[in-house]
Amino acid sequence: MKEKKNLTTKETFDLAVQNQQKNNLQIAKNLYKETLKINPNYVDAHNNLGIIFQALGELQKAVDCYEKAIQIQPEDAYAYFNLGLVFKELGEFQKAVNCYEKAIQIRPDRIEDVYVSLGLVFKELGEHQKAMSCYEKAIQIQPNYADAHNNLGIAFKKLGEHQKAISCY
Repeated sequence: MKEKKNLTTKETFDLAVQNQQKNNLQIAKNLYKETLKINPNYVDAHNNLGIIFQALGELQKAVDCYEKAIQIQPEDAYAYFNLGLVFKELGEFQKAVNCYEKAIQIRPDRIEDVYVSLGLVFKELGEHQKAMSCYEKAIQIQPNYADAHNNLGIAFKKLGEHQKAISCY
């Protein structure tokens, strides 16, 4: 690692991203931590480190990273989205809903994944109409979004509306 001592924050971050993309999560994790030693306010490093912690099953550490990213940049929709994913994984559905809704409030036009994830949480909570509304909003943003169509079809099928379900697939 001695050769990396002279890397800039951006170079260290980029090297972390490259390792993350190659699924070298431990190396990427260490490089993100190094990036944050150089610049503790590097939002993307906090966010990406959270993604790694989540992948490694270290969910509380992931929560901490996303919350730090939000503290630094309160209008980071992706940090709220990622935090919502962790809360969903932890079974803390209301916290997940709150995070997803905040992400949508920040970026209503560009964040179709949030609508699908929010729909899945509403499905878990038994709120099928709200779930379907979320899938439909995702489709409005991204008409070819297969997961949104699939989930909407499943919802219609559960409601006994088989023709509508078929049209979604």
